[in-house]
Amino acid sequence: MSFNVGINVLEVDGKVAPSIQAAPTSQTGFIVRSERGVPGRVQRVTSFKQFTERFGGHRDDAFGAYAIRGFFDNGGSVAYVTRVVRTSGPGQQAVPASRDLPTDEGTGLTVRAGFRGEDDPGAWGNRIAVRIAENSRPSLQDDTYDLHITLDGEEVEVWEQLNNAAGEGDAKGRDPEILINDDQTGSKYITVSVPEGVTDNPSFTEDHQDAQDGFVSLENGEDDSTPSANALSAAFERFDTYDVQLICCPESSDATVVTQGLTFCENRGDCTFLGYTPEDSDWEAARNYGQGFQGDNVYGALYFPWIRVMDPRGGKRWVPPIGHVAGVFARTDRERGVWKAPAGNGARVNGALDVDQEISNRDHTSLVKDGSVNAVRFIPGQGIVVDSSRTLSTNPLWLYVNVRLLFNFVKSSLKDGLRWVVQEPNDDRLWNKVKFNSIRPFLLGLWRRGAFGPGSADDVFTIKVDEENNPPENIQQGIFSAEVYFYPSRPAETVIITVGQQEGGGSADES
Repeated sequence: MSFNVGINVLEVDGKVAPSIQAAPTSQTGFIVRSERGVPGRVQRVTSFKQFTERFGGHRDDAFGAYAIRGFFDNGGSVAYVTRVVRTSGPGQQAVPASRDLPTDEGTGLTVRAGFRGEDDPGAWGNRIAVRIAENSRPSLQDDTYDLHITLDGEEVEVWEQLNNAAGEGDAKGRDPEILINDDQTGSKYITVSVPEGVTDNPSFTEDHQDAQDGFVSLENGEDDSTPSANALSAAFERFDTYDVQLICCPESSDATVVTQGLTFCENRGDCTFLGYTPEDSDWEAARNYGQGFQGDNVYGALYFPWIRVMDPRGGKRWVPPIGHVAGVFARTDRERGVWKAPAGNGARVNGALDVDQEISNRDHTSLVKDGSVNAVRFIPGQGIVVDSSRTLSTNPLWLYVNVRLLFNFVKSSLKDGLRWVVQEPNDDRLWNKVKFNSIRPFLLGLWRRGAFGPGSADDVFTIKVDEENNPPENIQQGIFSAEVYFYPSRPAETVIITVGQQEGGGSADES
């Protein structure tokens, strides 16, 4: 860099500590059964349309699509979805649809239902049809072919200038396996394989018995039977490396699944499990169900009862409320903050037409206080709302969902925001930068927005980073310690209004 004669001013980052940025608060992981989806993968989706493109539509024997639709309809913005599918072991297994496309001497190309180079099993693949056509470029007509793909009769992809002999000698065109099976840019509907040693290109015409306009359908795709509770439970570990703050399995209320969800969230320390009570439970059965999980389970919450929603295929259907509830969490976070309980008049459940069980205020109290189960209720003048916000913990410090969410949020934000501290010189200058330049401004911002209980900033949070919790022996071992304590906001769960009589109005004196 050249400098001018005289004074030159340079701008640098300086010694200011990086600010702590707010962590995400309501990205939700869903464990679902679905029409399609590569087994074992987790897919990020930001709309219901994206979900249907990747996982298909609604199924009679599954609730995944209903839960995802309820999530986005109620304010959810980011979902991470994984499909659980039975591809081995006992029970009906899911099988990808397939079709062999012939040459004059045998199979020239095997097409299977898939996504980006991997099999995508299920009966959905039987709705795919393919057609071989000559490439439109005269110079390539004798050497290459195009592969047209339809789903439900609508063309969705065309792969041009393919040649099974591509890469050999002077052969023109592109290798179908490399092109169509690419894990980034490949087909969203099929995978292909060329038998070893085959260099002839496939061809077929309307002479084939099931061909329509030159298209033939893939066949023999099959759906699986319902996976076991253990299979659903094993899927929680798939989210280990994903940034989710809520997680649920709308497919099962089995105790094995709930227990695994609670354990997974506790081990992570930054995630909350959302579960629901079994179908057709009355409030007493729901209360008893919740009691089976009460205790030290501070990383989860249960919801009752099931709700009725429109079925896009016609009619209405009863479904677990959990996808809709997760959307209410997301909407509340966005509109009010993660410290606001996701319940009350603002927690209306969009898309819910009815609740499976109506309960009285007395029964609601017992459900919440004795069973730690939250109710979705019809409230006159408000509609169907989430009306309570308890965790499964019986510890008074951790009774409320919003307290759990706030702590998860603060921990995640501090963990990410203080990453810069690693390998810095561990001395009083670092302590002051962390305390006054990073943590305190972050907590002050939360305090101003109402995240903490009543009182001044110094009354509701404390930061300790000094020689007492960073003694010489810790410094010698490379250990840096910062302690943060705060008084979280809690909801007005029980409202007491006192109404009584008083003496009659005052009298006027005569003079």
